[in-house]
Amino acid sequence: MYDVFIDSFGARWQDPPPPRYRAAVLAINLTNQLLNPPDDPALTDIVARQTGQDTDVRDYVLATPGAARIIDDAVHELTALRAATDAYHPVQLLVNCWYGRHRAPAIADAIGRRMQEAGATVAVTHHHINRPPVPRKHPRPDCPFCQIIHDGAPAAIVREWSDALAIRPRSGGCTDGHLLVLPHGHVPDFTTDPVVSATVQLRAAELAQELGGQWNYLTSCGPDATQTVLHLHGHLVPRTADDGLALPWINPTREQEPTR
Repeated sequence: MYDVFIDSFGARWQDPPPPRYRAAVLAINLTNQLLNPPDDPALTDIVARQTGQDTDVRDYVLATPGAARIIDDAVHELTALRAATDAYHPVQLLVNCWYGRHRAPAIADAIGRRMQEAGATVAVTHHHINRPPVPRKHPRPDCPFCQIIHDGAPAAIVREWSDALAIRPRSGGCTDGHLLVLPHGHVPDFTTDPVVSATVQLRAAELAQELGGQWNYLTSCGPDATQTVLHLHGHLVPRTADDGLALPWINPTREQEPTR
């Protein structure tokens, strides 16, 4: 029987751990705390592939200003709550950061060690530590969409949100009203970060609903899939019955089955 359960997770995945049976619950939200990424983007991408249980990452997180105070406060609160509950009711601490790979596991493990040293029986579980790493979204100087978003390069901007931008293609697009929806952060394609991909589609849907009409929403991953700019973008293409525009994946060499 454990006295203390400590569960780390990533808030971005929208999949928090379930509450422990009849446990008193405390929580630490690190989403906007201990934000201390390395200055070198190349180093940051390396760190993204590691976790808070790797020695270098763990030590880096624990040395961030404010980390020691968070750990001390959590140990104090857990100790007090544990003393106030009977032996049949464990205590649960939920620790989350954004992805659940770096800050939350490092802090959760540190708190767990301190509680064990104080005599508690502790179970620490990291729920999202093995999710695929998501690289940092630093602007890329050679990316034409980053140049528009971050450097003010010329573009016909239709709509801007806190996390995305809608522009008209410089080529004019496939049909009148063709738009591109781009995330502010540099994400190569829709497979890189599912939440960013969902956000871009959300913004495209909002815009299409506001403008009215019928649309295709298309996005691609890689040059063989017709992606020419390696910064995630959704094509929002207005459609009419007589526009003559064929979907790009129709194979003219195959006999098409009749519509049913």
